[in-house]
Amino acid sequence: MYARIFADDGARFEVGRLRDALTATWIEVQREKPGDRYGGVRGEPEFWRDFLGRVRRLLDGGPLSEEAFARLARHFRDPGAWRVYDDVVPSLETLSGAGLALAVVSNWDSHLPRLLELRGLSRFFRAVSVSAIEETGKPGAEIFRRTCERLGVEAREALHVGDSVRDDYEGARAAGLNALLLDRRDEHGHVTERIRSLSEIPARL
Repeated sequence: MYARIFADDGARFEVGRLRDALTATWIEVQREKPGDRYGGVRGEPEFWRDFLGRVRRLLDGGPLSEEAFARLARHFRDPGAWRVYDDVVPSLETLSGAGLALAVVSNWDSHLPRLLELRGLSRFFRAVSVSAIEETGKPGAEIFRRTCERLGVEAREALHVGDSVRDDYEGARAAGLNALLLDRRDEHGHVTERIRSLSEIPARL
């Protein structure tokens, strides 16, 4: 989708270069704005406009048009643009069926709660903590602390599962939670507490 809309906007590039530009820009933004990179709910549009503008400049030095930005924004607000991994719903059904209190802790923009609802996932969670809404995010301890309070559990009683070594695994452990790294592509062999699928969680409890 990025490739199609950037090309329609006049950019000329190889697909591999687009992937590199997206990755490099995301790393740069994470370094500049740890935690709540969006600047709160009101800052989201400007964040995404700046992010996509940087990506376009890395591609060919050109500007991102307002039309291209609007098309990308509409696309990613569409719940049909997002795929749910096959292990998600069965794993959530198993965990919630066992009486466990589940929550989302995410460095995302404020659309996430609505997206979870539209994809039929919100029913599993007692709390959804989103960095843009909380105005604080992972790997900082505050968003973990607030979520544990909402669930009525101590940090040491909680298990956080996520796919970022820095934000999820190290951040949760530093906040006093237990943690598992979700390593679907088997890229982080140095991390002892890791799983390849959410279906492995029950055996780790």
